[in-house]
Amino acid sequence: MPFYHALVQPGLAGETERASFANAIVDIHCEVTGAPRSFVHVMFTDDDHGKLPDGQSCSVRATIRSGRTDAQKERIVTGLQQAFVDRVGGEVSAVAVATSEIEASFTMEGGKLLPEPGSPEEELWKAAG
Repeated sequence: MPFYHALVQPGLAGETERASFANAIVDIHCEVTGAPRSFVHVMFTDDDHGKLPDGQSCSVRATIRSGRTDAQKERIVTGLQQAFVDRVGGEVSAVAVATSEIEASFTMEGGKLLPEPGSPEEELWKAAG
């Protein structure tokens, strides 16, 4: 269910950099939330229409399940910023990350509604793998 959309300056990140950054996004999300890797989706779009403000190299919109703590969201945001800089270059300040949250009861993976983060149902769900 987690969906990450990266809007990048055209020509800034090639296939290798995008693949590396996509893997980092998955790693960060799974490390912070405990989600299975197969649930994390990443999409890249070149900013061919000039939507990024001057001086911004990348904007990432992260759609995640609600219920994550502020500390978890902060780890995701700062982790994504640093991961982009490590793989593509530039300054952390040129990488914008915004999170939006969706209620677990509105999302499905594998044909099943997802449990609320931190709930006893989530622990059983994770254990069932």
